[in-house]
Amino acid sequence: MKVRKAIRRMKPYAPPLEGRDPSASLLLDFNESLLPPPPEVGQALRRFIEEGRLQLYPEYGRIEAKLAAFHGLSPDCIILTNGSDQGIDIVFRALLEPGETVVLPEPTFAMYAQVAGTLELRIAAPAYHEDMSWPAEEVRAALTPEARLVVAVNPNNPTGTVIDPAILESILTDFPDVGLLVDEAYAEFTGRTVLPWVERFANLAVLRTFSKALAIPSLRLGFVAANPDFIAELNKVRGPYDVNMMAVAAAEAQIDHPESWRSYVREVMERAKPRVEAFLRERGVTFYPGAANFLLIRPGDSRGAVAFLRERGIAVRPQKGSIADCFRLSIGPLEVMERFIAVYGEYLDGPA
Repeated sequence: MKVRKAIRRMKPYAPPLEGRDPSASLLLDFNESLLPPPPEVGQALRRFIEEGRLQLYPEYGRIEAKLAAFHGLSPDCIILTNGSDQGIDIVFRALLEPGETVVLPEPTFAMYAQVAGTLELRIAAPAYHEDMSWPAEEVRAALTPEARLVVAVNPNNPTGTVIDPAILESILTDFPDVGLLVDEAYAEFTGRTVLPWVERFANLAVLRTFSKALAIPSLRLGFVAANPDFIAELNKVRGPYDVNMMAVAAAEAQIDHPESWRSYVREVMERAKPRVEAFLRERGVTFYPGAANFLLIRPGDSRGAVAFLRERGIAVRPQKGSIADCFRLSIGPLEVMERFIAVYGEYLDGPA
């Protein structure tokens, strides 16, 4: 097979997923929920199977209407996607020609650069500031005539830092011919969103996922919200049956029964995360507080810290590039994080 040159030059995005065993290790590396979804999700999946619908093609009208009502939008402002990764892909493919520029502040979620590479796009990558704040002025300076899209991951992965809504509004207003994709994968943890703006700004798209607070990453479901005219264009790019109905059944249960994941969010953000932050401050460990269910930590020896934790059954996510001296720590319930605190305290104490 004669593969395109752009693809041959690339490396696959291959996160270290294989062999992760929640019964053997404490998985604090992928920002997943550390608790399974509520029983209603399993019941919905069993009910879907028992109703004899596996042999039928998917239909999305009910879930789109339910999602729209939950978020205060019109149903024609939403398109379901096979995880938020597909949302990135269809927005990029709809907006950008090969050789055009996407403005992608770094460091951020690796799938953006991966999708840009497959489409032979140019990437303008203003660096996050030393305090991990979003480089607003540098982003504006990168908006040359070739720039067609700005990506704003809010809060950002892996830094956890948020972007002032006024900055996003100014980009939408000042550059009406440039798209703005706001990735809100962790919005449930912040309580902040620009979803209501999609009916006001034709150049805005918002990305959401069911993989984080809503705890069904194995089923792969997300959605893009945007002006109905743009959603109509995205429907030309996404396949008509790309989202499976098992994911839809689980998502409906999570929307109908939000008490469980909202309780989990409160546990993480109001109890567990403040406890971990207090511990790190007490021990003089540098970290970036952020606004999501994880922390970016800069220890004196990141490689040694990650190895020490791994040997004791705790997985965290080492970083690369400009933050290779950091690791990312997912936050779970308080009792889980007490285990991390005890083990990391041993590491900080050094050899007995």
